[in-house]
Amino acid sequence: MNNDITNLRITLRRWTLILGVAQITLGCLVGLIPPSAVPWFRGIVMAHIEFIVNGILMVAFGFLVPELKLRAGALKAWFALLQIGTWSNGVAGLVGGLLGYASVLMPTIAAKFPAPAGPDHWAVTGLLQLCGVTILLALGLTLWGLLKRERPSSAG
Repeated sequence: MNNDITNLRITLRRWTLILGVAQITLGCLVGLIPPSAVPWFRGIVMAHIEFIVNGILMVAFGFLVPELKLRAGALKAWFALLQIGTWSNGVAGLVGGLLGYASVLMPTIAAKFPAPAGPDHWAVTGLLQLCGVTILLALGLTLWGLLKRERPSSAG
């Protein structure tokens, strides 16, 4: 049983690091999109920044995996929540940029850089809500796993 959780931690650490670097790479590639190629370039700038920052967050969390004292199911949930949350943030900006819409959840950006197709699109708003909920849950599991004490092995 202990070997199973150790193997799971090793696997999740590796994939968290790989997907974090992949997300950073995608963020850099999105940054190459020229303003003339999309209806709302500010969404592309957002996607560029969010993919890179969330990729860095994921890489940092990858190094925390060995420290997380979570059961197998909680570790798998942590991994899924982290992936969904970090990727959906950048995708929200990409969708907004490609469709030309902002979201009511980004009033400052929308006020300063109005989206040509409209101030709100259900897909952009939904992705941002998904991002917020899943990242908060992943952060909660991370804190729980870091604070949880490992039970000492019994001498018998």
